[in-house]
Amino acid sequence: MRRQRKPQPFTVRYVPVAADGSLDQTLSITNNTDVSVQPTLRFTPRSMYGMELPHVTTVTVNGSHLGRAVLPANGTLTEVLRFDGQGSRQVRGVDIELVSAEEIDHPALENPTRTVMIDLEQKATDEPADFWGIGMVNPNPFGVTMRVSLLQLEPRDRDNPRQVVDVVTLQEDVDMASQSNHVIWLPEDVRGQFHDVVHCLVPPTFV
Repeated sequence: MRRQRKPQPFTVRYVPVAADGSLDQTLSITNNTDVSVQPTLRFTPRSMYGMELPHVTTVTVNGSHLGRAVLPANGTLTEVLRFDGQGSRQVRGVDIELVSAEEIDHPALENPTRTVMIDLEQKATDEPADFWGIGMVNPNPFGVTMRVSLLQLEPRDRDNPRQVVDVVTLQEDVDMASQSNHVIWLPEDVRGQFHDVVHCLVPPTFV
């Protein structure tokens, strides 16, 4: 009689180059438990040959290397990795270590929260020149708090992963009411400079 394998509490997927033209160097962490956590992750970057790259430092856009982002129960946290130092261009894989997972009182998501780049007519766009605002959606029957970051990417270089060169995180986290939409317009001096917008959930600032 075969013993059933116990499912892993967390599953991780790393994509160095996105096939659909979306962000490269992304990491998806799925929480297969009924408990929301704030995970702290540590990374060992590796080359396409599996060799460790000891001089490369790895940080995350949403702060999960510092335990700042919420991974909701039965939900997914998407991270963007940033590599720096000698050999950072050679990263094609990462070993991921879960250093800790601090339990947090946060409801399980019924549907994913979203942020998109929008133009002046509040339509979704992927053109930096038309990126005038951030459209935010919380489809859940409870409020959430979202931390939002704008990403500037380097020019695309053949089949190499496109690296993040600059991140600007909004100074204030955004409290989203249940089943709500929200728009944040960008100041004129940053329009056209950024190529994407990402977000993560953080501990609620309201109770």
